[in-house]
Amino acid sequence: MKKIFLILLFTFLTLNKGFAATGAATEYEVTMKKVELCSDATCTTPTTVGERDMAADIAAADAGATVGNYASTSGIPSGTYTHIRITLSRTFQITGSVVDGGTTCTTDGGTDNDNDQMLDSGTGTATSTAMYLVDAATYNAANGATGGSNITISYANPTYASSMTVSGDNAVMIYELTEPYTRLLKAPVIKVSFNTENALGGDGNACVMWIEEPYVSISIQ
Repeated sequence: MKKIFLILLFTFLTLNKGFAATGAATEYEVTMKKVELCSDATCTTPTTVGERDMAADIAAADAGATVGNYASTSGIPSGTYTHIRITLSRTFQITGSVVDGGTTCTTDGGTDNDNDQMLDSGTGTATSTAMYLVDAATYNAANGATGGSNITISYANPTYASSMTVSGDNAVMIYELTEPYTRLLKAPVIKVSFNTENALGGDGNACVMWIEEPYVSISIQ
């Protein structure tokens, strides 16, 4: 059965005021919920490729093969597709660290990260931690809570996505393909490259951490 290899293009645009840093994630597990192909940037008439919960660690060496098992492409109708819409859970499983101002902040297994609270992390050995994609807001670098004036998270102008919305338990992104894909008789060939070297954000003042975007490039041929 032919499969479509889909690696997510996360565009968690973080606007920081001067002092926060990014760092590498050695684990970056997401839960895919739904993938759709679209013929325009607003996905007015989407075609569902697959809809089920599936966890995938895109920092792993075999990420392409894992995500490739998400859904079959055999049922995709003929036509030309220009965009992909992806729905995923706002909860991620992440291991990693950020060096900022001489302080190394690490994921520590804490459970305080929520929609309005960044992770209050540690400085020891990085451990696997459930992290939550926070609401668009301004946060306090001293404790990671909303209502501060130090770290502003905004999803209004994502780097790679055409649009992004975060609400409830989900994040939904629409991405433009590197070039339009026309569904013919031949099964698609998917080419993907990515890294998670800057997939975490952190501030060394009190070691608060948040989810950042990995670099991903995807084409469907």
